[in-house]
Amino acid sequence: MEAQPKIISCEVLRNEVERVNPGYEVDFFEGALHDFPDRMRVAIQERIEATPGEREILLCCGRCSNGTVGLRAGPHRLVLPAVDDCISLLLGSRQRYLAEHGAQPGTYYYTRGWIDFIRDPYTEYREIVPKYGEEKAARVARLIMEHYTRLAVIETPEVGGLAEKAEYLATVSAFYDLPIEYLTGSLRYLEKLMTGPHDEEFLLVEPGTQLDESRFWALGAT
Repeated sequence: MEAQPKIISCEVLRNEVERVNPGYEVDFFEGALHDFPDRMRVAIQERIEATPGEREILLCCGRCSNGTVGLRAGPHRLVLPAVDDCISLLLGSRQRYLAEHGAQPGTYYYTRGWIDFIRDPYTEYREIVPKYGEEKAARVARLIMEHYTRLAVIETPEVGGLAEKAEYLATVSAFYDLPIEYLTGSLRYLEKLMTGPHDEEFLLVEPGTQLDESRFWALGAT
C-alpha cells in the first residue's frame, strides 16, 4: 500500500481533523448519522468502496452505536480508533474518558463540532414547540435530560471557536438547570491516528476482511 492514506471522518470532528491532517485526502460524512447507525455504516462503506486502488483508510470515528460494525475493507486496510465514540478522541485518550465517566457518569458533552453539526436535545426542543406548545415541549425536553448532572464542554486550544458558542451554552445550561464545566481537549489521539504507531489504541481491519462486533467487546474489560 504505497499510496497515501485517506481519511474518512465524521463531520463533528471536522475542525480537529483539519488541524491535524498532514495533507491526506479527506472525506466527511454527516454527523447527524450518529442517530442512525445503519445509515452511518452505509455512508462510510460507500466512501470506502469509492476509494480507488489499495489504500490505508483512517476512520475518524468510533464504534458509534455499532455504526462501524460490519464495515468491509475491500482491497484497503482500515484503521479505526478503539473507542466507543468520539468523546475519547476529543479528550485525547480512552483512559481519560473513562476517568471522566467514572467521576461524572451523567455528563452531556459539547464541542464546537457538536453544536455546529448535531441536533442536540435543546435544538430538538425548540423544533417541537410549534407543534406541542411551550409547556408540553419543555416538559418532554427536560424529561429526556433528567438523568444528566452536568454539561461538559470540550475546548481544544489549537482549534478554538467556542467563545462564539458561549451564549448558546449558557441558554442550554439555564434551561436544564445543569452546571457547565469546561474540559481541555487534546489532539493527541487524532495525531496518532494520522502518523502512527497504530498499536493497541487502534483496530486494524485487513484487506478482504470486515470489522466484527467482537473486536469491540474487549473495550469493556479495559
